[in-house]
Amino acid sequence: MSSVSRLVSSVCKKIIKPYSPTPISLRCHKLSYLDQMIGGIYMPLAFFYPKLNNTWSNKPNNVVSQHLEKSLSKVLTNYYPLAGKLNDNISVDCNDNGVEFFTTKINCPLSEILNDPYFDKHNLVYPKGVPSAYSYEGSLAVFQLSHFNCGGIAISMCLSHKVGDGYTLGNFMNHWATITRNPMSSEIYPISPKFDGSSYFPPTKDEDSSNISNNNIVPEREECVSKSFSISSSKLTALKARVINQSEVQNPTDTEVVSSFIYQRAIATKKVVISSGSLIRPSILHQAVSLRPPLPKNTMGNNFSLFSILTKEEKEMDLAQVVSKLRKEKEEVKQKYKHAKIEELLPITLEQYRKANDLLVNNSCYDLYRFSSLIKFPLYDVDFGWGKPKEVISPNSTSNAPIKNIFFLMDSKNRDGVDVICSMKEQDMLTFEKDEELLQFASPSS
Repeated sequence: MSSVSRLVSSVCKKIIKPYSPTPISLRCHKLSYLDQMIGGIYMPLAFFYPKLNNTWSNKPNNVVSQHLEKSLSKVLTNYYPLAGKLNDNISVDCNDNGVEFFTTKINCPLSEILNDPYFDKHNLVYPKGVPSAYSYEGSLAVFQLSHFNCGGIAISMCLSHKVGDGYTLGNFMNHWATITRNPMSSEIYPISPKFDGSSYFPPTKDEDSSNISNNNIVPEREECVSKSFSISSSKLTALKARVINQSEVQNPTDTEVVSSFIYQRAIATKKVVISSGSLIRPSILHQAVSLRPPLPKNTMGNNFSLFSILTKEEKEMDLAQVVSKLRKEKEEVKQKYKHAKIEELLPITLEQYRKANDLLVNNSCYDLYRFSSLIKFPLYDVDFGWGKPKEVISPNSTSNAPIKNIFFLMDSKNRDGVDVICSMKEQDMLTFEKDEELLQFASPSS
């Protein structure tokens, strides 16, 4: 047993079922085409709370657990596919089998987990073997409540990507927290979820839908390491000023600037030295973009598109130029969807995936960098009744992350900067984290 695993004791598992049975009319949840394309990786998200305040400060651990279990049961009534069983790659049998809910005791203070810069101990707050797993025999959503010896707690969720994206996961956690704070009402959350993605993206009629997957949606699993970097509001302002002064983009977004900057520095650290100087490794940036809108905000499932840019030569690495390219591609994608009819949404989205995939296939020797943004997601508003989280740990923030060159952006806890979770091959990370220009603007963080 490793020294890390020895920190965990008294693991307890329960099955939590929906409070009300799912109506017969909703028992078969059809996967949308985009759900079918996505890999079934389990996305992890964890919320850390210091010693509980107000009326909860002296409550026994089992009382906190029972309170969360009751509200989880209630919210599952709204998110009924999560408590069901996947039927191949076609549908979810919404049979109310329930979800797994683990409670553990971690024999160290909460700060010891949060101060681990390489996430080696972060896996302790998730059910063993579930975060970032490509396959799991248990429920489609798995939860864990972790009690620390300092009195703090962590609440984590791992969601199968087959039934939802990051937006779905974040919306679920906010909905669950709202019901936990207000146990007498289950109708107070402003976004009531709808699992109607198949009406916008009709599923394939092929019984074996595995042929619709591609390497952009189901990336190859590789052993990597993850690390977090923080870009403060002042540093972000400086980067934006550089873009504004050197391009026609006058209102660069946080996502555009941070994605471009991290991409630029990642390429810079992999230059190939030659006799006449150096050459960059040609690279591709994939940016995921939410389709809410044009889809309604309460549409759950997988609802995102992709756009890409190509970088072949060092002269294309200028930050302002990268941001300009990203903006141009994003605006073109937005225009495609702006006035699209419902029946046009799937063809447009598939065209974007094919363009991204063709770039990769036709340039197989290029390095690929994937970016996804959780900026402006209200993750730091997830208040179960004992205050807002001290820290939120986003997808891929686990040791031995399974996908290389993937980056998640999210607001810093004070909403005045951006945190970036980077997953890379170990040797690449060792070089990347020492890059001088990166460290001028981004600080390694736990």
